Amino acid sequence: MEEPNKVPDWLTTGVAYLLPKSGDSKEIRNYQPITCLTAMYKTLTGIIARRISSHMEEQNLLPAEQKGCFLGSKGCKDQLISKAMYEDCKRRNKNLSISWIDYQKAFDSIPHSWVEKSIELVGVNSKIVRFCKFSVEKWNTKLHLKEKRK
Repeated sequence: MEEPNKVPDWLTTGVAYLLPKSGDSKEIRNYQPITCLTAMYKTLTGIIARRISSHMEEQNLLPAEQKGCFLGSKGCKDQLISKAMYEDCKRRNKNLSISWIDYQKAFDSIPHSWVEKSIELVGVNSKIVRFCKFSVEKWNTKLHLKEKRK
């Protein structure tokens, strides 16, 4: 954290395995990419996420409508179904069926520079902001192809 420019490459390198789905193995669309990150990276970013979340809650910076950002929430599921609807079905002993569709990940659709600037603007510790900026710049992925056996 003190010297984010010295983060080792192994920490920010994911290994993406291209697993065959079906069809012609020469077609890239017939592969499912699964990327694995190091346990150390997941632990470190988990600690950082917890600190940012604590800061946001302490400073009362998140509106109640953004439940997906609160620790322990079920994300958009809390937003899509109201407790009144659930309780009504439960009280009337009615069945309730729900389907969730994840159209797109939010942080895959906006520039990372916006995320960096946002955490800076809300007053997140400057060491955390610098670390995030430097580690994103060092992100790297190694591809591994596992061919379907015949």
